[in-house]
Amino acid sequence: MTVSSTTVKNLHSGDGSNDTFVYQFKIFAAGDIEVIIRSATGTETTKTLTTDYTLTGIGDATGGNVVFESGKIPTATETVVLYRNVPQTQAIDYIANDPFPAETHEEGLDRATMTIQQMQDELDRSFKVSRTNIITSSEFTDDATTRASKTLGFDSSGNLTTVADFLPAGGDSALFQYSTTTADADPGAGKFRLNNATIASATIMYIDDLEFNGTNVEAWVQSWDDVTGNDTNRGRIRISKANSLDTWMVFKVTGSITNASGYSKVSLVYIDSAGTFTNDDKFFVAFVASGEDGAIPGYFYKFDAGTSDADPGAGEIAFNNGTYASATVIYIDDADANGVTVVTDILTWDDSTSTIKGYLMIYDINDRSTYARFKITGASTDASGYVKLAVAHLASNNTFSAADELSVTFVRNGDAGDTGATGSQGTKGVNGLAMTFSNSTSDADPGVGKVAFNNGTVSSVSVLFIDDVDDAGVSISTFVQSWDDIVNATARGIITVRKETTPTTFATFKVTGAVTNATGYSKVAVTHLVSSGSFSNADGIGVEFVYSGTDGSGITDVVADTSPQLGGTLDTNEKTISTISNRDLELAPNGTGHVTVKGNTNSGSIQFNCESNTHGQIVKSQPHSASVTNTMLLPAGASSTLVSLVSTDTLTNKTLTSPKVNEDVAVTSTASELNILDGATVVVGEINALDLGGTAIGTAIASKAVVLDANKDYTGVRKLTTTGIVTAEGGQLSTTGKALILGF
Repeated sequence: MTVSSTTVKNLHSGDGSNDTFVYQFKIFAAGDIEVIIRSATGTETTKTLTTDYTLTGIGDATGGNVVFESGKIPTATETVVLYRNVPQTQAIDYIANDPFPAETHEEGLDRATMTIQQMQDELDRSFKVSRTNIITSSEFTDDATTRASKTLGFDSSGNLTTVADFLPAGGDSALFQYSTTTADADPGAGKFRLNNATIASATIMYIDDLEFNGTNVEAWVQSWDDVTGNDTNRGRIRISKANSLDTWMVFKVTGSITNASGYSKVSLVYIDSAGTFTNDDKFFVAFVASGEDGAIPGYFYKFDAGTSDADPGAGEIAFNNGTYASATVIYIDDADANGVTVVTDILTWDDSTSTIKGYLMIYDINDRSTYARFKITGASTDASGYVKLAVAHLASNNTFSAADELSVTFVRNGDAGDTGATGSQGTKGVNGLAMTFSNSTSDADPGVGKVAFNNGTVSSVSVLFIDDVDDAGVSISTFVQSWDDIVNATARGIITVRKETTPTTFATFKVTGAVTNATGYSKVAVTHLVSSGSFSNADGIGVEFVYSGTDGSGITDVVADTSPQLGGTLDTNEKTISTISNRDLELAPNGTGHVTVKGNTNSGSIQFNCESNTHGQIVKSQPHSASVTNTMLLPAGASSTLVSLVSTDTLTNKTLTSPKVNEDVAVTSTASELNILDGATVVVGEINALDLGGTAIGTAIASKAVVLDANKDYTGVRKLTTTGIVTAEGGQLSTTGKALILGF
């Protein structure tokens, strides 16, 4: 056969499912093809025949297929490389005087051609010098240790070599030697040192005026601080070890360069480093200048840490509170830190008719992470040499220090606009839970975001089946499970199911039993109250729920009610109204009202018990037959006792008006107790001396006219006047004075 194609490899992209890939070149044996998988990161893995894949088409002029085993199929991020790799050997042996083996000879020629094609493929992927170019040597002799961490390059003759001391450093650069000492002194000709042996802690570099080859670079080093408008980063220094790519240090220049005697001192801030630095190692020192800071937006001010209501000072700004979030007034000088008078502009910062006049941004120009932002909320005050701005804090980070350089920028709010026209009425939203109606009546989960009834007739519905999520997929299970939390014998709550597009279609139920937590849905026991219209499957609905009040437990006391009233007759139910801690029980009728104890079959009465509640005395009104309505006044004066009709009682020093003593009842008297002259009117039988017996009465007392002695004689009577008959029975009537008897 002939070899008419120069193809030695095929590339295919995997997809994670295709297992068969075509190779379009002839191979004589399974070992003549190499199957390589290249990952997205460039990793190449050679696969193994029969373990990872099988072959078809061996010996076919047009090629065949590579079929990957299950689990070995290339993924979508992998590339399949099929590469012909015919061995570079010659296995044909001609036997002298044998017939010429044409097929075998031709195969040998084919194999030779194929190996040439493979070598050409490798040459095509190699770096070469063009046909018209000249290179004396394309070889280098450095061993692995010598060329480690170096790159290939060309020497001064243009021949290939490993990169040595002439490693390009980039930017402005010069070669120096590193000195490990840290003293502030000239480090030596062509040398540099740092002020700290720990690279990350170094803040100053001491660098000689001469570089390693003796060239004076003093002016170059002194130019590193020429960028004056960027105090925090005037430029970047990269110090790279010669002959190495993995040993370096980087700093930024943060201040002025000091020109010392024979060397310069450079202020640094460490950024990063790698590798180990050894004394007298050669380093390229490269410098790249930073750009100048841009113009400061707004006005340039310096910060004053004071909080007093006063001019903070020329070109300064201050707050009325050290806690920025609590600041309500900013004091700003009439002129900025450049001495430019800006008060006229500052006084316009409150001109907007909006509630928020504008926004004030204040930040440290040397540290943009330190800032404070306020809104101007009221009128500004033009004080003497400064302006007081009424502000409200919006945001801040870190705090300013005295004399910090600040940018003060104001952005004005537009004036309040005219009130716009009233917009059209928006579509009424869904009340309650947004859900979908299902016409299923089965006791099962009605579906995601759905509600179903257990009866096709709405008025006969007794259970609602409600999915655990609403239309938006938000869980509502906990809420629905709470619908039976209220203890109410009539209704634990009210549920209204309303059609979204037709609010007049609704059904209202009361929750009358427990809510059952089923798998993925809840079952709510209800009773139909009222409904209108009908629901169709997949209707959008809103489900509203309102909790009922908890059943009351009855009044246990009226302490909390400051003005209780009876709604009907108070029945004490054989209980007692009592007080504690010796408190009085008061009844307080309003105005001329009084306490009435009504009769009920018997006359109204009040009973007063003894302290042991074993005896009682009743005050009772006259019966209806007495036909009396009157008032009984209790006696005035000191504490006293009422006189009984039936018990023996004593009246002391009391005047009786028209009294009557029941006849035939003995009256016992002591001196001054019964005195006729004190106003007693006597009729026959009312006072009878004979009833007195032999009891001694006592002696005569002045002005007490009638006194009886032990013999029942009247003694001490000065004058006895009578208009009737005086009879002395069984004795005599004698007098020592005159006796005037009128009558007959």
